[in-house]
Formats: sequence, structure tokens, C-alpha cells
Amino acid sequence: APTEPLPSGRRVLYWRDLRLPFGNAPLPDFELFGSRRVAVLGPNGCGKSSLLAALAGRLAPLAGECRVEVPWAMLDQHLHGLDAQASALEHLQRLAPGSAESLLRTRLVHLGVDAEAALLPCSRLSGGQRLKVALAGVLASDPPPQLLLLDEPDNHIDLDSRLALEHVLRAYRGALLVISHDAAFLDALALTERLQWTASGWQHEVL
Repeated sequence: APTEPLPSGRRVLYWRDLRLPFGNAPLPDFELFGSRRVAVLGPNGCGKSSLLAALAGRLAPLAGECRVEVPWAMLDQHLHGLDAQASALEHLQRLAPGSAESLLRTRLVHLGVDAEAALLPCSRLSGGQRLKVALAGVLASDPPPQLLLLDEPDNHIDLDSRLALEHVLRAYRGALLVISHDAAFLDALALTERLQWTASGWQHEVL
């Protein structure tokens, strides 16, 4: 993970004239600079996940453009990219081939995945443990991501896992774009702004 905060003038992502296939309200044009932390809020079906999918290149916009301009990683509640048959350790070794095994094991232990769990296939881990493995993999990646796209990562996990997730994200020095319905989880992330769906359209608010 980046050890220094991003320079405040560094543009992380932007979108212009963006229309998405899901959600009907047009999004206001948007630019994100430096290590800003944005919550994307609104009811199911308003287009929040579609926005992150478009930024991640998984969904083509109907119109307009969106682009991420720094190394990034995405973490969603389905944990795409986590091989169910691979162990936690193998997952990290694939993402960080230059890292020593002892360092990767230490990273897993810090997140609460012990030495025994690190060698099990990911399919045998709990939802919270799988999230921790995915998070450890994201943070060990080379180059380290300067932006995290988080689509309800706090869904389907126990309190212990949620606290571990909050701790890691608070310490993270890059930018965040996060979707969650949990106000307490969002409060713990020290957000700098909100992009909120309302009946009269999307509103952008700096906190």
C-alpha cells in the first residue's frame, strides 16, 4: 500500500457526461484528487454499483466517459478475483510474486488469518476471513493501489472482520470510493465527501 499520502493535486479519477445502464438520474461531472475518501450513498437500484463497475472497466457507460488515472484495486462483497481453490498464501503469492513468504504470512496474521487458515483453500474460510485475504492481496499488490473501489465490503461479515477492515482502511494512505449502507462503518473511515442519490438527483457534498 502507498506509504505516503497522494499529493493533493494528483487527479485520481474523473467522469464527464456519464450515463449508466442502471440507475436513471444523470451523475454530476466529478473529479477526485489526492487521498480523498468518498462515500457513494443511495437506495438499491440507483446505480451505485454500476458506477464502480464502470470505473473498474467491467461495465460500458451508455454515454460520456470515466477514467481512473492511478493504480487501483476493487473489493466487492462477491470478492471477484479470489480463487476458491487456492489458499490464502497462494493468492498473495500470485499478486506479489516478489515478496518473501514470511512477509505475506505476517500480513495475513495481522489481519487475523492464522498460519493454519493461510494454507486452507479459500472456499473453506468464513466470509470474514475471505474478505481479509482479498484485502491483504489488494494491499500487497505491485504496484500498490493508490485508489480502492469498495462495493459494500462490510456485507456478510462478522463484527471482528468489520473492525479489522475499518482499521486497515483508516490506515490506508490512498483514495477511497466506498459504497455501504452502514453509517457506523462509514463514520469509521474518516470520509471527506459524499455522493448521495436523492429524489431530485445526485448531490455531491464535501464534509
